[in-house]
Amino acid sequence: MSSDDRRPVIRQDAAARDDARIYQAGGDIIINEAGAPQRHLLPERPPGRCISEIVDPYAWEVHQAITVESDGSAEHLPTLPVYVEREHDLRLRDTVQQVVHGASKIVMLVGGSSTGKTRACWEAIQSLPLSWRLWHPIEPSRPEAALSGLDAVEPNTVLWLNETQHYLLTPNSPLGENLAARLRALLRDPERGPVLVLGTLWHEYWATLTAPPAPGTDDPHSQARALLTGCDLPVPEEFSEAESANLDAAAAVDPRLAHAVEHAEQGHITQYLAGGPALIERYRNAPPVARAVIETAMDARRLGLGPTVPLSLLEFAAPSYLTNLQWEQVADVWASQALEYATLPLHGARGPLTRIRARPGEAEPPEPHYRLADYLDQHGRSDRIYAVPPKAFWDAAADNVRDPAALMALAQAASDRWRYRHAVQLVRAAAQAGDSSAFVYLTVLQARFDGYDPESSIYQQAVEIADARGLATLASWHQRHGRREEAEQLYERAAEEGETPAFVLLAQLKEGAGDRKDAERLYRRAADAGDYWAQIQLAKRICGRDMEGAERLLLEADSTEIDPGVRYRYLRYLFGHDAPPHLQATARTILVEGADAGDVDALLALAEISERVDGPQEAAALYRRAIDAGSHEALLRLAEITPDEETQRELYHQAAEAGNAGALFALACISDVAGDLERAIQLMRRAAERGEPDAHWGLLDLLERNGQTEEAELVAASDLDGQGLSELLYRRDENGDSTGVDRLMRIGIDAGYRGDFGIGMFVELHRSDDFGWQQARRYGLEADGRPSDPWHVGPLGH
Repeated sequence: MSSDDRRPVIRQDAAARDDARIYQAGGDIIINEAGAPQRHLLPERPPGRCISEIVDPYAWEVHQAITVESDGSAEHLPTLPVYVEREHDLRLRDTVQQVVHGASKIVMLVGGSSTGKTRACWEAIQSLPLSWRLWHPIEPSRPEAALSGLDAVEPNTVLWLNETQHYLLTPNSPLGENLAARLRALLRDPERGPVLVLGTLWHEYWATLTAPPAPGTDDPHSQARALLTGCDLPVPEEFSEAESANLDAAAAVDPRLAHAVEHAEQGHITQYLAGGPALIERYRNAPPVARAVIETAMDARRLGLGPTVPLSLLEFAAPSYLTNLQWEQVADVWASQALEYATLPLHGARGPLTRIRARPGEAEPPEPHYRLADYLDQHGRSDRIYAVPPKAFWDAAADNVRDPAALMALAQAASDRWRYRHAVQLVRAAAQAGDSSAFVYLTVLQARFDGYDPESSIYQQAVEIADARGLATLASWHQRHGRREEAEQLYERAAEEGETPAFVLLAQLKEGAGDRKDAERLYRRAADAGDYWAQIQLAKRICGRDMEGAERLLLEADSTEIDPGVRYRYLRYLFGHDAPPHLQATARTILVEGADAGDVDALLALAEISERVDGPQEAAALYRRAIDAGSHEALLRLAEITPDEETQRELYHQAAEAGNAGALFALACISDVAGDLERAIQLMRRAAERGEPDAHWGLLDLLERNGQTEEAELVAASDLDGQGLSELLYRRDENGDSTGVDRLMRIGIDAGYRGDFGIGMFVELHRSDDFGWQQARRYGLEADGRPSDPWHVGPLGH
């Protein structure tokens, strides 16, 4: 074999268009196409552009790489650095080929900031036929654009949903869930395919969108979870050892890669190429006033404002991030000096902040807005997780933020941190901006601080303008205060206005009052409206009296009307609850049909049943079929029933390499049992980063046993939705460590802990009043951490 034959698979890309001016900020690209005419798609024209017309990767949000000094001319380098294919690229290419042969697919690349997710998508579409179309919906907003054009999507189209959180995470709006439902319908309709949906997400956004709700709570992302489950493609943060040889060979022909290989830490090549380290250096070495401006933007983004920050917020809030001495020494033109420092480009990439400029023909915003570099955004979310902004930040946000949804998100962040007065201030601003949900939230806050008063003007306005979801919230508010009649009326209104889950909540209310007949009627209405949770509840209730009715309701239902995963879970339920043999046989027939059609959910359900009924050998064969179909979960389940320890570990390793967090958790437990505590901590930390629910508690337990007490406390507090903090609080309290309890409660509050067993309940049950915790529980904390004096919400105008 010649030396040429052994060269790695690398690819160079065409140069960007001459008429594109590119502005880069570690994460996102803004392109000002000064010479390009405005494009307006005609209604009869399908969305997107032919791939043959697309030559500019920056227009599709691929990160611009660093520039370096080299002996050769930079003009002769390709637009993008030479590409080194990695394991996830091979799997992505295989999916693209399946789509080319007629299958509709969705692939979600999941990884940290600047790990190469978007670049991998760009490389993947290069193998598609040039006649395919590429559509990136972005205007007027990403979810609105996608929803408005989705019905016009034709076969042989790629939906480019880069930074998918902007499409599916839409707080206080149903747009994200509506889009997820419409995408599911598109992917399941053979007459509209083949289509390929390509998206990218950070780990934390993936975890938010796919985490099942706690029992008895709302399920805000049910459609998104159904859309995303099973379609993740992990993108590691660093190159593996096996990929390093190809990386070195590519670096030999591209000085940018060579520079990154030499200077990047721990294999973080793609992050370095995107300018990440330089951004961190620019931030950490910033003059005090520039650092204050950057940290104001960091706090604004991580607490709910985005994707841009208005100049007025930066100008009003940043001074409060400085000490008195620092502020007294600043020049009169401090703001312009700080922004000049923060916006200065780095190695061909954008600086920490970038001013957003309107394109030709677009209206300028009423004031300048700035975007925080993607890499600094992610850095701030971890580095400043325990930092609560000063009072001036919250005041400036209430006075200068105009987006009601952003105001509500900031209000929730303030409330999570016990800064209740600031939460009310922000909700008031959202209400004055016309947000109906703000009136509902303000009603709940008023009840907490001023007392339950359904006659208040705030409540009356809330009832008058609330949407269906807000009516359901008000109904539950009445329910908690024992006003059943008012709760029923509002639940009915909410259901009639389209909030189908309100029928379920009303049914539960009726059932709790002993009115089973009316409860069943309501479950049936929700079931008829397509609520599959109501269908299951109804089936469970009539199983004991009308098994044929249950069979008609679920087993013979049109599979397109019920989420397959939920339907299959119910079929498993029949086998565990003594359903008659004929009903079990029908259930098994449906599962076999689904499994034979290649449905992974059906294979997993059938394997579970087979494990109980037929034994592990038959179940193992089904799990292997699911593995062949691409299921990581099947690797995990097969490992659990495999008696041979060596084979079991190998299966866990395969699942872990595929990105399965549960496998990492299992390997951590195996290492712990084997006495390798350091290895167990390393694996458990990776499992926690990947979103394994039990891994945070497992990690803090390992850290505690290893003597790393302070790190254990930080891990507990950073698991915002878990139970680790409560468990650790009990440990500290039982050991008489009052100082440790105080410290742990403070960092948990400041991080915004939202565990089911919250700090407030712990305060009420276990704490003395040395600090003033009882008053803090009632009235909250000031921005600087002091317990607030008593205060009232008052009417809206106050």
